[in-house]
This record gives sequence, C-alpha cells and structure tokens, in this order.
Amino acid sequence: MPKVAQSAIEYLMIIALTLGLIVPTAYLFFRFSSESNVQIVDSQITQIGRSIIDTAQSVYFSGEGSKIILEVNMPKNVDDIYILANRELVFETTSEIGQSESVFFSSANIPITEGSGDLSSVAGSGLKRIRIQAIDDNGVAKVLIEKV
Repeated sequence: MPKVAQSAIEYLMIIALTLGLIVPTAYLFFRFSSESNVQIVDSQITQIGRSIIDTAQSVYFSGEGSKIILEVNMPKNVDDIYILANRELVFETTSEIGQSESVFFSSANIPITEGSGDLSSVAGSGLKRIRIQAIDDNGVAKVLIEKV
C-alpha cells in the first residue's frame, strides 16, 4: 500500500506544479491582452480625432461653402463626443481601466461648432459619416461638424 500512496502524492505534486505554472501564465496573458486592446482603442480615437481636426482646419482655410464628409470606423468604447468652448473636440471613453477623455485642439485655433444634431450620435461602434463644412455665422467664419 505505501507504493500506491507514494505514486498518488507524486501525481498530485505534478498536477500542483502544472497548475502553478498555467494559472499565472494565463493571468499575465489576459492582462496583457486587455492592455493591448485599450492601447488599440486609444490609437484609433487619436487617429479619428486628429483626422477631424485636420479636416476642420483644411475646410476653414478653404473658405465658406467648403465641406468634406469623413467616414470613420468608431470603436465601441466611445460613450460621447462633444465640442467644448468652440475650440476643443472631446471624446469620452470607457475601458477596463476606467473612464477617460481624449481632447483634440486645433493648432490654428479655429472656432468649431456642432451642427443641429448632437455629436453624441456619432459615438458608438460602427461606420459613421461626419460632415465638416465652413460657414459664415454673422460675419464670423466657423467650422460646423455634424453627423450626416
């Protein structure tokens, strides 16, 4: 009987050692995977925000009546998009890490405004169309950004 007990203990030790290696490895893999996903979404938001601001600058300097329609593939973590103080484009996002905001400024400091619709309708995953056009608002040149 002692040999059976010894082999059972050896078998349990092999299983414990195997689990001791697999569990931490799996934890590190899933943690790395979620951090990579957050970095990818942040990169996509940065690319979309810079694209909108760059297009707004281009339209503004082209003059009244200029317009461009952007098609962007919005990631799923974007909760809200809005314009703050006619100068800043703000993306609010939620991820595994928590809530955050990405803010984009125009280097030319151009005035931007939302259209009749709210830019929050652009938030959410999927393909979105955004119209960016130069307007004259009582003698003041502005860039209008709205969902198509």
